[in-house]
Amino acid sequence: MAALNLTLRQRKLLHTVQSRNRMITGQELGAMLNTTPRTIRSDVVTINHELEPYHARIDSIRSKGYFFTAEDPGIIREINRIETAFFTREDRIRALALKLCIADEPLNTYDLEDEMFVSHTTLEKDIRQLRLRYMMNGPCIRLVSEHNTISFEQDEEKRRSLLIDLFMEHWNYNGRGNAVYEMSFLGTELLDQIIDVIPQHLNRHGILMEDANIVELNLACTIMYRRITSGHLLPETESIRHEDADADQASRELLDHLEAMLGFQVPPHERDRIYLLIASGHIMDAGKLSFDTAGREFSPEVLRLADAYLGAIRDTYGLDFTKDEDFYITLLQDIRYLLNPVHHLVSQSRPEQVKQHLPVETELAWLLDEIWLREEGCHLSEWELLHIAHCTGGALEFFLHHHPEYKPRTAIFCHQHMSIAWAIKRRILGAFDNYLNVTALLPVNAKSFYDFENTDLVLSTVHKTITSLPGTDVVEISPYVTPSDIRSIEAYIQENITLRFYPRMPSPAVLLDDALWKENCEFSTVFSAVEQLSSVLVEAGAVGPAYMQALLHRESLCSNAIQSGALFQFALTPAVQSRLCVAVLKHRMTWKNCRIRMILTACFRPQDRPWIFRIKSAISRMNRLEDIGSLRTVKELEAKLRTYL
Repeated sequence: MAALNLTLRQRKLLHTVQSRNRMITGQELGAMLNTTPRTIRSDVVTINHELEPYHARIDSIRSKGYFFTAEDPGIIREINRIETAFFTREDRIRALALKLCIADEPLNTYDLEDEMFVSHTTLEKDIRQLRLRYMMNGPCIRLVSEHNTISFEQDEEKRRSLLIDLFMEHWNYNGRGNAVYEMSFLGTELLDQIIDVIPQHLNRHGILMEDANIVELNLACTIMYRRITSGHLLPETESIRHEDADADQASRELLDHLEAMLGFQVPPHERDRIYLLIASGHIMDAGKLSFDTAGREFSPEVLRLADAYLGAIRDTYGLDFTKDEDFYITLLQDIRYLLNPVHHLVSQSRPEQVKQHLPVETELAWLLDEIWLREEGCHLSEWELLHIAHCTGGALEFFLHHHPEYKPRTAIFCHQHMSIAWAIKRRILGAFDNYLNVTALLPVNAKSFYDFENTDLVLSTVHKTITSLPGTDVVEISPYVTPSDIRSIEAYIQENITLRFYPRMPSPAVLLDDALWKENCEFSTVFSAVEQLSSVLVEAGAVGPAYMQALLHRESLCSNAIQSGALFQFALTPAVQSRLCVAVLKHRMTWKNCRIRMILTACFRPQDRPWIFRIKSAISRMNRLEDIGSLRTVKELEAKLRTYL
């Protein structure tokens, strides 16, 4: 199947037809592949010629469309193998990274163009993206380009780390039958054997590990075997102390088993690596952990970092999480894991999805990065920050549960019988009791005389104006409280969760009064936009020169781009005055995966930092409810901003 001589368009066509469970017309295929039905018919002839040896083909029924058939259904899995299907840039970059990791010699770029059916220009762009992704982040592996060849630096530790990341990123937790799992480098049979062996030795010694750490261990052992048997060993290092007795015994027995089963030898320093994976992923016994025992169970370094983080949250944003024992213990375990020399945090979600769902928590997590740099001499990675954001989200919910005065005061207006209204209230509280304080349950006709001054949120079962009072939001729901209603309420909570934490702060709309406006802006790159807009605030005397570097670091590590429309970027560098620079772009620019028309760049005095939450909330709501791309002038955008701020 690897010898299929098809163009990229023909590969896409084959993939599309064989993955459909219904017929697809030539017109539909032409629209998807930006070509004509006549070209589709011609491509099908070529594809069927290539598939003939495999007794598979694309058939058609006149006026109904195309469908895929094969004598051996297993051939479909072969066709779907990812190493022969470079449908997207993401596919090509992953395939290139894998090839570079396992290649003994530099790869010829002309050969790669032919293999991937791409032009020289397209391959150059792919290589540029690969360089940005893996040299600046992850294993920080150097890409060498010379004489029409490319290669990774000869660093076995970085190559193995990248291999694990590549496979973990798309691991199928629902089963083993997926394209990534079957990549030929790993070998299905070998990986199956190792997957079956590892739990035996972990269970024997009472070691429980997270799913992601088990996957990492499976991959590390398989990759170790492949690399050792092909002559690529990790560099020798000084032996380490095996302080976790259970992990030590389990790793010894596991590696002895693998040596006997696979007929190879694992050197001592390679054994240390597997021990570290097991020891770092070994979940602690939660029954032994509490405020009282934390000092005995965790190192002084872990305790110091956790306490500094809780102090930073309290001092910066006035949120005291120190009484939440469950959060404290979880935070200690997370920091302990991050301090381990061998750890991976990989998510199958996109970073912008996490940041969009956890906007406040992501901001709180950034405070740990400052502490980490000061105490450990390095920054946290993007996924390490987002991991802490997830953890902090649980603390925020606990905080609200014990501080009901911060919950939005909510009135439910229902046009049906009051027994139905009562049932609605129970469903709402069942889902959001930690976040909403239901203060009134009323028929819709009561809106004409109800005092909304002390109401933050109205949930209404009718599509009509309940109140237009500034500061009171209305969310329409059905009497059945459907999943769509739940999502609408969740969106409101995410965007407004912190508004009541700082009741004495004025609206951040005051920043628009002396904002620095830039119209018809054009930027060649994301980083040139960051540099030019941050320099506006520096030159205005609002913040010092360190601000630009902090903003560039923030963008390179964990981008502020999470939605199309307006983008809000800032850094926590202390400012002389809180100022806002608003840039209206001449044309929308691509920023990560978002299409951006307006960029708000801000700096803040320490006492004004809570404004960050309110501005993030406003921009999120504006992007969700407005078509920012249709707004052209500064005057139009300023009016919209004032409405949401």
